[in-house]
Formats: sequence, C-alpha cells, structure tokens
Amino acid sequence: MLRRTSWLGRCTRLAMGVLAAAGATLLLPLPPANAGPGHGGPASSTRDAEWARRQAPMLALADGLEASGGAGFAGVVLDVPDGIVHLYWKGAAPKAVDAVAARAPRGIRVRVHQAAHSAVELRERAEEIIRTRGLSAGGDVHRVTPLPDGSGLELGVTREAGTAAKAPADPLVVSTEVEPAPTPYDGRWGGASPFEGGIQINECSTSFGGLMSPAGPDWVYPAKLITAAHCYSVGDEVRTGSSSTGGPVVIGHVEAVNPALDSALIAVDSGKFVTGWMWDGGVQDGSEFAKPVVGTSAPRKGSLVCASGAWSGVHCDIKITKTDSTLDWGTHVSRAVSVGDQLQGQLAAGNGDSGGPVFTLTDNSSSVLAAGVIIGGDDSRPAGCTFKSNRCSSRLFFTDFRTVRSFWGLSWMAGQGPEGL
Repeated sequence: MLRRTSWLGRCTRLAMGVLAAAGATLLLPLPPANAGPGHGGPASSTRDAEWARRQAPMLALADGLEASGGAGFAGVVLDVPDGIVHLYWKGAAPKAVDAVAARAPRGIRVRVHQAAHSAVELRERAEEIIRTRGLSAGGDVHRVTPLPDGSGLELGVTREAGTAAKAPADPLVVSTEVEPAPTPYDGRWGGASPFEGGIQINECSTSFGGLMSPAGPDWVYPAKLITAAHCYSVGDEVRTGSSSTGGPVVIGHVEAVNPALDSALIAVDSGKFVTGWMWDGGVQDGSEFAKPVVGTSAPRKGSLVCASGAWSGVHCDIKITKTDSTLDWGTHVSRAVSVGDQLQGQLAAGNGDSGGPVFTLTDNSSSVLAAGVIIGGDDSRPAGCTFKSNRCSSRLFFTDFRTVRSFWGLSWMAGQGPEGL
C-alpha cells in the first residue's frame, strides 16, 4: 500500500502521454454485489474488479466509435453485463464506424441504431431552453439532458408537474422529471508537497493534478490542481487542512474559475509539486492509499464510476444515468454535467467532496482513468454519511474531466511511480 510519504518532489518535471486502457476481455458472470465501496471502502472489491475488466475495453471502443467522424453521432449507451455497446446515429453511419466495430474485442458487440436527432442538434436546443426557461431566467428548468439515443431532451424541473405542463410544447422534449435543483457539496486531509487528487483543500477537495505548457527557464512545467468553481474566487489562498507538522500547508492560489464548467484552476506555488496519482479509500482511518491515474474516460450512460471526495471517502457502484446535461443553479449555468446514482441507494457524495475526483477502474483495478469532477448531490436522495461529511446523497453530479482538461489546456500527467519521473 503506497503512502503519501513515499513520493518525491520531482514528479512534475515532464508531462507524460496518456496510456491506453487494456484490451480484450471475456464476459464472465458478475459476483454478487458487496457493500464495501458504498461504505467508504477501497475501490477494488471483487465485484468492482470484475466489472472494470468488462467495462474498460467497452469504454475504449465507445471512444473510437464517437471519433469515427460525421455529424450524425447521437450517443452511446453501454450494456456492460451483456457486453453490448449501443451506438445511436442520425442517418447512415460512416464506413469508419463499421471498421471500428469490426475491431471490437472478443466478447463485445456493437449494435448501431437509428437516431431521430444528432447530439449537436440536441445540445443547441438545450442551450436555448436553459436561456429562456432556466432558473436564472426566472423559469422552472434546472437541468436539460440530451438523451444518448437521440430521441430528444429530458428536462429536470423544480416545480409541480402541472406547472411544467403549462409551458409551450417543445417537439424535442420527450420527458420531464420533477426534482429539486442539485446542491453544491463544498475537506483527504492534508499533507505536504507533492499534492495529489482527492485531498482536502479548505472546505472542498481536489480532483486531479496536471501541468501547463510552456515550461519555465529551468524546464519545470507549472503545476496545477483542479477543483470546483463554487468553492473559490480568483486569488483565494488554497491550503490543506492539516499536515505532518500539525498545521495547514499552503498549496497556492486560485488562478482562474470557469462557472460554466464549475471548474477552478489552482496554481501551485513555486517549489511545490503535483503528482499523477489520486487518493482512494477512507478519510484518516488508516485505509487511505493512492493509485496512479493513467488516462481519461468519457462518461457513458450505463457505465459505473467511483467518486473519492476528501470528506466522505471513496464510493463505487455509481451508475451513470444522464450525460452531457446543462444545469441551471439559479446563480450560474454548468455544462458537460453527468448524473450518477449509487446502485444500492448508499452514499455517492457528501458535503466537502466538491472538486473531488470521479474515476473508472482500469481492467486490472491497479490504476484509474479520470472521468470527472464532483460538483454536487441531491438532498432529496439522502444517504448515510461517512467520515467528515454530515450531509450526503446517493446521487452524484459531476463535470466531464476531458472537457475541463481541454478548457484549461492542461498537459496530462499519466500515473507515475512513487518516485515520480
């Protein structure tokens, strides 16, 4: 088990390329679910490991299908137990799709379905609905989700269904859910440089570390950490909660915020470093350990993710139910948001977890793929809390890490050994 004290400060001297997730897998029955991860245990149970071996190549295949080109792409839905990647396309899918599907690993099938609308069409209409009917405009809509099967849009409204029914009919809206607006969950608790994902900062958490080009005159790339925008303002000092010396350690300051992605960029002070690792396990209970982050993963409906905020610890068995959503909080609008529900109705995130990492396991469970950044939960779906959190939810809201990383222009730090580079 790797401990924080085993890492050296030279981890950030060079950005490494993203490593590909592993390849073929055989479809095997999933073992019975266990409650370990749902109660803050490490993300490595037998069930999680088996699911990860099955899911990892399906996620990689989904990326290849989406990258096949053409404007007709609507979305992807994974059926992990049956090994089926459902691809939805408006019009005729390009030949490149057939080529990618033909290379599917053994035991995985691709099924192509016709879609009524493309993802681009649905996103454009989602933006218009938020602009005209969102909470910020005095309306009742706080969420618009393009459905990955291309059938249309799903709305989340805060008022009674009768109120929503009085709104002008929209041919692209196929369903409406009455639900409360999400609640931001604004501490793994401190330590010295180098800093990792999943650590406590002030009242929130960090998700992942990265580097930014160009390098300085000493060929050291500026080190950055990602957290949630609603936790900070530009210029705020960022510090850990405790350290080996007993007091907080200053990490750096908030360099920039992007409310549209609920993302904040932390500039790490000169002489301090970040790593390509993140924390797993509990919070100050002896179960904490770190895993290397070896790449990224796009959120796909039907796939499972884990969340590892610094206040409530790690929680798995979180199934993604909605992707690419736009949320109106009443004060700002967040985009590229996914929603996940913990399968056993247990804890998915708690207060203080905002800014923390959402990840998927690689097929051997020894490393992780960065999937998202925690931005909140749903107070109408309460769950028993663990460790430092005292307000918890079985529903998780998170922003897509690939979108966040692209916006900030971060070079990626793939997982490194305990001694860095």
